[in-house]
Amino acid sequence: MVKQIIHKPVTKLAVLLTGLGSNENRRHRRVKIKWPVVMTTSNGLADGRTHNISLGGAFIRCTEKPALEDNFRLVMTTKDRLILVNAEVVWSNGHKSEGKSSHHEMGVRFTKLSSNDRTFLSGVISKHT
Repeated sequence: MVKQIIHKPVTKLAVLLTGLGSNENRRHRRVKIKWPVVMTTSNGLADGRTHNISLGGAFIRCTEKPALEDNFRLVMTTKDRLILVNAEVVWSNGHKSEGKSSHHEMGVRFTKLSSNDRTFLSGVISKHT
């Protein structure tokens, strides 16, 4: 097989190598945006902040680990509007300490986002890239 690839055009090899060495396979481009968020949990409300965001989800830091259900409501506060989404936790890595402060980090996937909020978010992401 390697012999066959070597004799094929270089573009074939480039296709085979695409993604090698990359630790991310993302469907949506993400940008660094810090927006306050409020998550609805079984214990009430939990505050946090986005650190990057895409049309598909966000990286969030919060001071306490929220007791989140499989699917939860998330409200992001921008300068112009509130964005309400349904989301689910994709990964969570517990508390991290930085100097005197500690925080919980997690990645969430948006499971429901209105078309108006998607259009708004798409515009914000385009302006940040």
